[in-house]
Amino acid sequence: MTSPASEIPRRARRSRYRVEVRPRLRLLALLMATPLVGGCLEVCYLGQAAAGQDDLFARARPLDEAIADPRVAPEVRRQLGLVARVKRFGERHGLAPTKSYEEYADLEREAAVWVVSAAEPLRLVPTTWRFPIVGEVPYLGWFDKADAQDLGRELEARGLDVSVREARAYSTLGWFRDPVLSTMLRDGAADLVDVVLHESTHATHYVASQTVFNESLASFVARRLTARFLAEELRLSPLELHDHAEREHTRDRRVRRFRETLATLEALYATDRPPAEKLSEKRRILEALRRELALGLELNHAVLLQARAYGSGEAGFATLLDACGGDFRRFLSTVRRIDGRAFARRDEPALDDLLAARARVGCEPAPTGPVLRPAAALP
Repeated sequence: MTSPASEIPRRARRSRYRVEVRPRLRLLALLMATPLVGGCLEVCYLGQAAAGQDDLFARARPLDEAIADPRVAPEVRRQLGLVARVKRFGERHGLAPTKSYEEYADLEREAAVWVVSAAEPLRLVPTTWRFPIVGEVPYLGWFDKADAQDLGRELEARGLDVSVREARAYSTLGWFRDPVLSTMLRDGAADLVDVVLHESTHATHYVASQTVFNESLASFVARRLTARFLAEELRLSPLELHDHAEREHTRDRRVRRFRETLATLEALYATDRPPAEKLSEKRRILEALRRELALGLELNHAVLLQARAYGSGEAGFATLLDACGGDFRRFLSTVRRIDGRAFARRDEPALDDLLAARARVGCEPAPTGPVLRPAAALP
């Protein structure tokens, strides 16, 4: 999606990330922006992304140095000490080795980026932006919160449902040396393990313009391998493993209810009721769901569609993993055979049939050499 210059958030034009960018990142931003003739928002976005990434590099220092620094909080040092173990564990299970997470960056803020997404108010259709290499994506991540909020307000002014949320991590898919970010440590060791494995999955396999597949795959792999790591490597007690499983169950219930509500709304929008009645019923349904789940945020299409992006294909991925004998090396080797030609359309949400068909074909053998990162993408 391209946008006229008037739609560039005002603060993005004066962002604090408009700083001198390293030549490598400046060249990257220019190369990515060049084909976007008329895409002023996209050019502005890529500029702040390059500058924000450069800021991370400037803050980064070797993990060993941070771990040995007595000025760093003990809990931070303890979690940083797990990162190399998590990476080795992931690589033993088929994830691509990268140079990421060998450094630590204290961001001195509550989020790595602020993610803006939007959707039509009476159709479950997300707003998308298209970039070279990565293809079409249904969100934009801003390094400055005010930039994200400005864009959110402009999208709301166009009548769209909008979500502006914090993200504690993101991946450059192995193209750069992503540091461990202080924001990745705020929710404890189990979440750190999950984030490292999730982002390492992106660095192992990525299909352009297929956000649902990419995020759902990374979520599936990270959750399954995190449970194994906690049991096999950290040797948590049965009570600690139960607590972790309960948190996952709560998350699963929320995602399931989001997806059920999406189906309810889809049926509502297919009726011939007037738009005003549909909007009124939509508000009633979403408020009831918010109260049921005791959520502190306002629900709308942009929020609910995140459940589709991150929670699709669970049964299909599980079937494929079973077909591979529970071996993640074989599973990931098989998944890497799935490329853009396997999908009927961009951001295909129906993954179970595709994955079941792949399982029927059979599972690939485990790789005998090193796993290479995908050549497909940059953030």
